[in-house]
Amino acid sequence: MAHVREVARKGGRAYEVRWKDAGRDRQRTFAQRRAADRFALRIENELAEGVSTAPLLRRQQIFREVAEASLAASRPRLKASTYAGYEQLYAAAVYPTFGARRLSAITGQDVEAWLASLIAAGREANTVRNHYVALHKVFRYALRHRLVAHDPCAGVDVPRPGTREDFAAVFLTPTQVEAIAADLDAHPPYGLVVRFAAGTGLRAAEVAGLRVRDVNLSAGHIEVRQTVRKVNGAWTTDTPKSARSTRNVPILSRALTAELRRYLLTHPASGDPDALFWPGRANGSRRLDWSRPMDVGGLRRYYLLPAAERAGLPHLRFHDLRHTFASLALAAGFQPVVVSRWMGHASVTTTDTVYGHLYPTDYAQQVDRFEAYVTASS
Repeated sequence: MAHVREVARKGGRAYEVRWKDAGRDRQRTFAQRRAADRFALRIENELAEGVSTAPLLRRQQIFREVAEASLAASRPRLKASTYAGYEQLYAAAVYPTFGARRLSAITGQDVEAWLASLIAAGREANTVRNHYVALHKVFRYALRHRLVAHDPCAGVDVPRPGTREDFAAVFLTPTQVEAIAADLDAHPPYGLVVRFAAGTGLRAAEVAGLRVRDVNLSAGHIEVRQTVRKVNGAWTTDTPKSARSTRNVPILSRALTAELRRYLLTHPASGDPDALFWPGRANGSRRLDWSRPMDVGGLRRYYLLPAAERAGLPHLRFHDLRHTFASLALAAGFQPVVVSRWMGHASVTTTDTVYGHLYPTDYAQQVDRFEAYVTASS
C-alpha cells in the first residue's frame, strides 16, 4: 500500500509517496499534493496487479547496467568461452543501440527496428537470432527481478534459424583423407591428427583437450571429457559443449588404433595420464612443445590448408574432418541415432538436419520385407 506524507524542504513543503515492492522500500517525492495522491493511486493499482513498480521510479537503470548484472548472475553457469562471447556480442552489437537507454523506455518497436537494421546490414538469419537471444536474456532477467513491467522482446518476429546459403560442408572420401594425411606425415604428428579427426569426428576443441588418459586403446574408444580453446588470448580448459557431448567414441579403424599405439611409444609424457595427448608449438617457432595445447587454428592455417590445396580442396576446414566422419559412418550403414551419439549432438534432429541427405537410399530390404508381408497376408 502506498502512503503520502508531507515533508519539509528548503524550498517549502513537499510530499513523499512511500511504498514497499518485493520487500524493498521505495519512495518518490512530488511538489504538489495532488500529483502525489495520483501517483500513490497508480502505485496501488500496479501492486494489486502484481506488476513491478521499478519503472515508475525517477532514477531507472540503463540497459548496460542490467546487462552486466545479468551476465554476472549467470557467470557461474556459463562456460568461459560462452561468457566471453556474450561480452563481445553486447559490446559490438547491442550496447551501441541500447546501452545508454533507460531499460523501461525500450519498446517492442525499438527491438524490431534493431533486428531490421541487422538484417539490412547483411547479417545472416542465425546471427540475427543469436543477437535477439542475447537481448532477450537481459529482459528476462529484468522481468524476473521486477525491474520492468513487461518484456519488449515478447511477440517480436525473429528470423528463423536456417542453413547458411554459403555454407558448404566438405565430405572427404577415404582416399582424400589419406592423401592429405600422407602429405602431412612430413610434419608429425599432423598426418595422424588428420586421420584421427576424420576417424573419430571430434570437434577441434575436443581434439585439443585430449589427455593421455582419454585415448583408451585397450577399450577401443576415445573418452571425450574436456575441451581446450583460446578465450581472449588465454588457453581455457572446460567441459564439452553439452551433456551429450561428454561421450565415448569408438575407434572404428584398426589401422588408426595401431598408429595411435606407435605414437604413444614416442610420447614424452605417455606415463602421465593427465598430460595433453597432442603437442602444441613453442611461441614464435614451429618446434613441438608438449606442455602447450595444440592450436588447431594454426594447424589448419600453416599445415592442413596448404596440404588440402595440393589435393585440390582449397576451402577445407578442420571441422570438415568431423563432417567426413559422420558421412562415412552413415555410408557404412550405422543408424543415425548411433552416429548422433558418437558425434555428441544434442539430439538426433541435429544429425538429421546436417546429414539427412547422406542417409542410404537403397530400399531393397524394405521392399523385400513389404512384399513378403503382403504375400503372406493374401
